[in-house]
Amino acid sequence: MARSNHRLTQTVVALTLLGLASAASYDPDCAQDPYADPSHDQCNPLRYIPNKPLNIVAAVLYFLVAMILTYRLFRQRANWFMCLVIGAWFEGLGLVLRVAFRSNPHSTGLYIVCYLFVVLSPCAFLAGDYILLGRLVQFLEGTRYLRPLKPTWISTTFIVSDVITFLIQAAGGGLSISKNYKTAEMGGHIFLAGIAAQMASFILFTVMWAVFGYRAYTLDKDLWSRTGWKSLYWALGFTCICFLIRSVYRTVELSQGYVGYIATHERFYLGLDTLPLLLGIAVYTYFWPGAYLTFPRKVKKSKSEAAEEGVPMGETVERERTPTLEGDSNSAEKETVALAPAVRAG
Repeated sequence: MARSNHRLTQTVVALTLLGLASAASYDPDCAQDPYADPSHDQCNPLRYIPNKPLNIVAAVLYFLVAMILTYRLFRQRANWFMCLVIGAWFEGLGLVLRVAFRSNPHSTGLYIVCYLFVVLSPCAFLAGDYILLGRLVQFLEGTRYLRPLKPTWISTTFIVSDVITFLIQAAGGGLSISKNYKTAEMGGHIFLAGIAAQMASFILFTVMWAVFGYRAYTLDKDLWSRTGWKSLYWALGFTCICFLIRSVYRTVELSQGYVGYIATHERFYLGLDTLPLLLGIAVYTYFWPGAYLTFPRKVKKSKSEAAEEGVPMGETVERERTPTLEGDSNSAEKETVALAPAVRAG
């Protein structure tokens, strides 16, 4: 299984490099005035000139959200959620590059970099949701409500799927702007396959999110009545809706081709891609996972401290703190002392 996944990854990476190489050689006859009729300009991959004010506003909003998320990350540690924070910065950078693209709409290299940032950064947002659901279920000890899957399987399985679809989209995106018509057409099909697979994967994930909530509500009233976690759960559900809107939009867009009506009109991109993604990640500026989930940590005590508590000098003491939910009045912090014989050297 691992070997087949490795081979698939190598194949997709090779296609990506081939696509970028083909894109770099893209050199058709360009219009003398790139702003006169961009919709028929073969040298303009977007087939339109990005709106400067709207893209600047969008970039500023993304950077603002990214700064708040970064602040929350350092204040209330949740390093496992860092991928979403990084994705927010990259998405904002991609929008800045769209503004830069206005000054040279015939620059294939600038388009490729811009395209990769804007189209592929959302993969980091999806990965953040995948990890969050697994952590939330593990935190609540609600594995039984996700059977036959386990929380760790959720993160691993869906992130692997996310990486593979990421590479497929990158390969298709590079091939799609090749000067060879057949290569470009194949690139469009590859990208469509990647985005469709990503959408199918995220739909399955959203179903699992709903199944967990339904089972917890119907089978475990005590768990469902616990305070301090449902706000984060519903915030996760809101992001699922936002990200699904974007996935459906991209799938429909690509089904029409790279020069279809939706693809060549920026308002669809801004309204059905940029805005839903922004709302999806902005919700975590308030419902920050690190403020809700606190996982156990082991604290090792020195031998002198252990001796004061009457513990033999040849043993170590570890204190484990049980998970606590912010605002949960039923969860009291408990400490257990576990003694483990020290291993003598030599």
